[in-house]
Amino acid sequence: MFMSKQNRKKQRGQWRKLKSMFRNIDNFKPFTKTSNECEHFHVPSSMFIESSRTSRKVKTEFCRKWIKTAEAFIAEKPVDILFCKVVAVLSVPNYWSSQIIIFYDETYFNSFWERTESEQFWIPIKQEESFCKRRNIATSLKETGYHETIIDEYENIEFENDLWFYGDLQ
Repeated sequence: MFMSKQNRKKQRGQWRKLKSMFRNIDNFKPFTKTSNECEHFHVPSSMFIESSRTSRKVKTEFCRKWIKTAEAFIAEKPVDILFCKVVAVLSVPNYWSSQIIIFYDETYFNSFWERTESEQFWIPIKQEESFCKRRNIATSLKETGYHETIIDEYENIEFENDLWFYGDLQ
C-alpha cells in the first residue's frame, strides 16, 4: 500500500509544544468558580497531543503531568468548601478531550457517573486493567476506566473512546 508523503511526515516541535502546554497547565487557577456545579480545565494546546505522529513518550508525559496536576489540586482543596471532589479524566486516544473537573455539587457529582442513555453510554473497564501501569505512571490516586460510546444519529457517526478517571472517585 502506498503512503503519501503527508502521512509519513514527522510531527515537528513535539517537545517544545509539550513544554508550552505544561506552562499553561501550571497557570490553571482552581477553586475560583465554587458557586457553580463544577469547574472544568481543558487541555491548553492545539490538538497535536492526539496526532498519530506525536510520539508515545510525549503522550505519556502529558498523561503524567495531567494526573500530577489533579494530585496538586486535591492537596490544595480549601477546607471551607462544603463539597469538593477533584477528578482528572484522560480520554484515550483522544487526549485533547481530556479534562480536570472540580465538582462543587454532590447531586451533580453522583449523576455524572450515570451514562446509560442510548446516545452516550459507558461500560466499565475491568478493574485488573490499568492505564497507568501500562504507561508506567506512578500515582496514589484511585483509578477507574470506562469504554465510552457516543452515537450521533443525525450524522450517522459512532464515536468510541476509553476514559480513565483519577482522583476523588465514587
